[in-house]
Amino acid sequence: MPVAWVTRQPVPGAGQVWAALSAGHRETGLIPFLLGSLPGYPSRPWDDEEFEEPVDPSELDHMDAAHVLAEMWDGEMEDEEAWEDPEWIAMRSPFSIQFPGLAPPGDTALRPDQLNRTLDSLGAARIGLVPASRSADVLPLIGWTPSDQSDALPIAAVVRSWEERFGARLLRIGFAEISILVDRPPTSVEHAQRIAAEHFVFCDECAGQGLSDIPRITANLLETPIWTFWWD
Repeated sequence: MPVAWVTRQPVPGAGQVWAALSAGHRETGLIPFLLGSLPGYPSRPWDDEEFEEPVDPSELDHMDAAHVLAEMWDGEMEDEEAWEDPEWIAMRSPFSIQFPGLAPPGDTALRPDQLNRTLDSLGAARIGLVPASRSADVLPLIGWTPSDQSDALPIAAVVRSWEERFGARLLRIGFAEISILVDRPPTSVEHAQRIAAEHFVFCDECAGQGLSDIPRITANLLETPIWTFWWD
């Protein structure tokens, strides 16, 4: 059974189209997203249909993002030899081996000019629409999975939490990559560091730039309201 409608060709000004479709969600019940692809293979994953069976997003109602992220953090810290390794200490700086907990919510919304500048920078893209009550639920509903996990539920649970804390909305879905647009991004280094700790364990590389350490992720969070995540 079809779970999404997608355009065949890229849509000019896709960022603004995505915003307009997002604004109409209350009336349409449809969540929009931009289609990404595997670099060098534009047909993947969409035209090659590289998806698993859809998963009921109601399972997310029983998942706690703090627990999911803490387990991811503990998984990264399993190797005791890495606890005192200078490279690992630098990668997780300023935090120790203990997960620092969820970052506090953002309280400063993007100005309209910041939002429009971000949307205008996106260029042309194919657009998808999925019937869903919230954007994080699109990931399990279409059967999307990152390459190193069996399903999207843990990822969607964290994205739901970012929806609530930072006004995050799913922006783009690619082969093993997603991007979200955040309405209330961090405005201080300290807040960005707390969020970067979540990003650090959430995926393999961040920002579409291969970032995998908290200091560089922190700097990127203060530069753009688009958060991008990639999995091996």
